[in-house]
This record gives sequence, structure tokens and C-alpha cells, in this order.
Amino acid sequence: MRACIQCRAPIKHEIWSCAACGWQPMSQDGLVCMAPAMLADHDGYHEPLFEEYEKLEATHFWFVHRRRLILDVLQSHFPTLRSFMDIGCGTAENLKAIEQRFPHARICGGEASLQALASARNKSNAQFIQMDARALPFTAAFDVIGAFDVIEHVDDDKRVLAEMYRACRAGGGLILTVPQHPSLWSHLDDAAKHKRRYTYSELLGKVRAAGFQPVYATSFMSLLLPAMALSRLQQRLKPPKDAVDDGFRIGATLNRIFGGICAAERQLILAGLRFPLGGSLLVAARKPS
Repeated sequence: MRACIQCRAPIKHEIWSCAACGWQPMSQDGLVCMAPAMLADHDGYHEPLFEEYEKLEATHFWFVHRRRLILDVLQSHFPTLRSFMDIGCGTAENLKAIEQRFPHARICGGEASLQALASARNKSNAQFIQMDARALPFTAAFDVIGAFDVIEHVDDDKRVLAEMYRACRAGGGLILTVPQHPSLWSHLDDAAKHKRRYTYSELLGKVRAAGFQPVYATSFMSLLLPAMALSRLQQRLKPPKDAVDDGFRIGATLNRIFGGICAAERQLILAGLRFPLGGSLLVAARKPS
């Protein structure tokens, strides 16, 4: 159900306006804007990154590997998915893949950046909303809610998880990916406006504190962790000139090699292996019925 972000009263009609308190969002470029203040300042996130990453997301080994794992977990743990919301959907490359895998599901994408949403609308028929992840305009509305490398950008990640819990239906679930290992922190985490890199126990603890029950967790980018650690060491010694990780600017040959390593890692995960260490962490959890 839609919900007022001011007073939390239910909104039972199709128009975004609250009969209880009179709240009504603004509209810009054909999109409902729930968080107009974030149009000017969403915590300093470097908007040109959306353009650079959009060029990479379809083919770069890291994005492809993460997307395949997300789809695997959705298919395995939520095979009857009927509704899904992607928090911080960016330019919607992941959301497009989920829409293709679950063509009968109702799909929604939320994102602070209108620039990203302009690209997202060209890829997907999902409902898109400009919004703040700390104030979701829904209550018990979705079977599954995802946030893929999003909550590390928010100071109050506990509030985001609490909002996701409220917007998730009883018996539904949550899927998260986050950067792992504080020891891998580098200039690029600062440039990307990360607030933290997570430990395994920290993320699962926060997921449980929000009310969810973890059902699946694995690290990924594990077989390439030594290469990643070396890259981060080099970045500390010689910081990049901009906010883009040098690992995203590799040639086609190296991308194929790393993609093959990630494909082998995925097969091990599908076979039941759970990696304790890796550059990233994936967690799925359920909201009690």
C-alpha cells in the first residue's frame, strides 16, 4: 500500500496525496519527486559516475557477476515473486534484468537522482519514483525489496533497513549487496561517498535488528580478492585522478579473463559453497509471516 511519508497514513487512491495531513509530492520531468531536497544534494554523490557506470554495467565482469548472483538468489529463495522494489536503482540495469526474469511481477525503482532515472525510463517499464531511501512511501507493498550497493552510502543505514522492513510484505524478503572488509578501504570509497565497508557479522546483525531473518549469505568477488587487495594497495600509494576505480577501466581481454573467473566462482556458489571472504557480500532475508 502507498503511504504518506509525512504522517504514514495509508494512501488508498492512485493520486499521490494524503487525505490525513494534506501532503502531496511535487512532480518534475514526468516523475513523482518524494525528496526534492535531494535533487540538489544527495550527499555529494558524483552524478557523472552514473554515466560512466552505465557504459560498463552491461558487460563489465563485476556488474555482470553481481547481477547473475542477484537473479540466482531471487529465483532460489523467491521463485513466486509478484512485486519487487529496487532501492537506489540507478540507471536500472539490474532492475531490467529482474523484470525480464519475472515478467509478470510489478516492478518499482526508487532513486534520488533524476539524471539516473531519465536513463532508467528508457530501459524498463517499471514504475519509477524520485525518493529518499530513508523515507519509503509504501507499507507492506512488495514481496521483495532489494538494495544493491546502496546502504553503504547512507549514514543511517539502520533507518533504511527499517524502512525496507515496513515496505515489505509479511513473508516477503530482502536482498542486499554491500562492499565488504573495512581493511579494503581506499581513496575510492571516499570518492564514492561510502560511509563504511561491512563485515559479515555487522551486516547480518543490522538485518536482524531491523526485524528480518537472514536465510542466505555469501561473499563474492572472492577468487579475485587478492587482485582487489593489490589494486587497493596501489590506490593508497598513488590515488586515482577521479572517482572511478581503475578496476572498471580495463581492456576487453582482461575483462574476459576476470569474467571467466567470476563464472567459475558462480558455479561454486550454485553448487552450495559459501565464501567467507570477498570484495562484496550478498545477503537475503525474510520478513516473518
